[in-house]
Amino acid sequence: MSGNIQADGSITAAGKGEVCIASATKNAQFRKLKNIPANTICFDCPNVRPTWASVTYGVFLCLDCSASHRQMGVHITFVRSLDLDEWTQRQIDAMRIGGNDNAKKFFRKHGCTDLKTKTDKKYTSKAAVAYRAELAKLVEAEAVKRGEGVGAPAEGGASSLLDNADAIMKKSVADEARTKLDAARANGGASSASTLQ
Repeated sequence: MSGNIQADGSITAAGKGEVCIASATKNAQFRKLKNIPANTICFDCPNVRPTWASVTYGVFLCLDCSASHRQMGVHITFVRSLDLDEWTQRQIDAMRIGGNDNAKKFFRKHGCTDLKTKTDKKYTSKAAVAYRAELAKLVEAEAVKRGEGVGAPAEGGASSLLDNADAIMKKSVADEARTKLDAARANGGASSASTLQ
């Protein structure tokens, strides 16, 4: 077993103090998730029957691609074995709310058309940051619904993941454009700024 064994016998995952769910419960939830067609192929390559996952992005990965994710570091992507590791309900919620199909749709919409290569660039992009943030917010909302989290439950699910992450991207692009315009106005005067508008 992975994780830390507490005084009461419960197991915590990855040092965050969250209690892992029973293996039978974990396995039953993963059986359903692994039967979704998009989740039967590694998100980063064409290998079938992935046995690893990036909890950060809610995507299923093969063993080889999980090694690439580990090299990127846990600040970018946190990987777990579907079979060997113990999981918390929040981690499984990330897989259920995310999934390979949602991630594929979002990344493609935001310019990452070659999903099977250049993983470093893909997972450090602005789109990845927006997707990761929105997925984390929806996972926290699920925890609140169960009485585990802090705050009010959010409405929606997978479709709002894509919609909300899109909104984050649009705001980011608008903020960046506004910053560039302000800098141009400050540096070049009113005549330079008017040519940017």
